[in-house]
Amino acid sequence: MIVDFHGMKLELPAGWSDVTDDLPVGCPPSLSRADGVGAIQFTFAKYRSGEEPNVTIAALRNFLLDFFERNKISLDRVVEKPGHVISIQGVSDSEGHFILARYFSNGRDVALATYTCLETSSIEMQEDLKGVETIMNSMKF
Repeated sequence: MIVDFHGMKLELPAGWSDVTDDLPVGCPPSLSRADGVGAIQFTFAKYRSGEEPNVTIAALRNFLLDFFERNKISLDRVVEKPGHVISIQGVSDSEGHFILARYFSNGRDVALATYTCLETSSIEMQEDLKGVETIMNSMKF
């Protein structure tokens, strides 16, 4: 099902829902699967006015590298990802937890989606990841 999620259009697979209102005030927009073991959180930077930016895959790569460095998370792999917009993804799964961070842009706006999970090889996590890929590959500004 295609949904409008905080200004983004995305495909929300069965079992996934917006859990933002269930979290403490100030938490970023978030999705999770009812029987899942992780969650996706989103941060959005929408162009409003002034000189129009020209966000490139190189800029997104720099954002991604900075995200992992700033948060002191080891970065195990980086992959440019297909989808409706340009995006690049980094994964850390070597410290007893799993973190997937993906930056998206349409050239003007930028979004960051992070999936985090304390399990690194469970069946539930594998099911989560199928939905994560569907959601992230479908994102449109």
